[in-house]
Amino acid sequence: MVNQNKESAGAGNSLNKACEIQLKIASHILDVCNRYSLRVWADWGTLLGAVRERGFIPWDDDIDLMMMRDDYEKLIQLADIEFTSPFFLQSVHTEKQYFRGHAQVRFDGTSAILPDDVNQPFHQGIFVDIFVYDNIPDEKGCAWKRSLRKARLARKCLQTAYYKGLRLSEPLTSVKFIIAKAVCLLFGPMSIYRIFERQFTKWNNTDCQCVACPTFDLRLIGRETKRKEWYSHTVMLPFENIELPAPANYHEVLTVVYGDDYMVPRRAPSGHGEMIVNPDKSYKDVLAELKNKTRI
Repeated sequence: MVNQNKESAGAGNSLNKACEIQLKIASHILDVCNRYSLRVWADWGTLLGAVRERGFIPWDDDIDLMMMRDDYEKLIQLADIEFTSPFFLQSVHTEKQYFRGHAQVRFDGTSAILPDDVNQPFHQGIFVDIFVYDNIPDEKGCAWKRSLRKARLARKCLQTAYYKGLRLSEPLTSVKFIIAKAVCLLFGPMSIYRIFERQFTKWNNTDCQCVACPTFDLRLIGRETKRKEWYSHTVMLPFENIELPAPANYHEVLTVVYGDDYMVPRRAPSGHGEMIVNPDKSYKDVLAELKNKTRI
């Protein structure tokens, strides 16, 4: 993570300004969820940080939350009511050309820009992730395999059309981009996204024992499938100066994700790469500066 504001970098155990903003976002999300009786839990590095560090893991750079599909969709419907400035609930349903399978609550007047998003038009302020979990069938037969094939094809089409870009120096890549763009223009990108999402949401009406987050990353189906019963009860865990809800069976969850020795600290690279973070400047201004530099 690249922090453009030196004063925001905390020393010792003090929180930097970007982390303080994330805590403010998370607190707002929790407040909304509590008022509407929506279930939400800390996930991934945030859950590990709550259990092991009582706060941020030193080399982690964001807050991860998770919800089951039914509550997640209710939260999305509250975007215009409960997430007004400085908060913005970003999802495929609330912002154009944002085709990621999870939501992010952004903070106005700040920057958290991923390298691949420099040319994207959507909000790129400091954020908290909200991942959505769907049922995973116990018996992965032909119907499930067909769903995976359709999901991969739909996601590949959207990624190629809106994230890869036209590269004249790479003829094959350019051809794939043109084909994907034409398909999106013909059928509409949201129609293609709904095809992708439907391959997983349709299993939520079936009796399944496990859940995963396939709309974020299809690879998680195999390596991070979790049992629904682990989320049947919730406990509150200290996280910096707030408390975060966690599944009561957090030991089982963390063992699946990080292994039996998850309490042993080991530095891991950020999943966001060299993200440009500035808590004091709008992403619009930072993006304009970056684009001006590329023209020089």
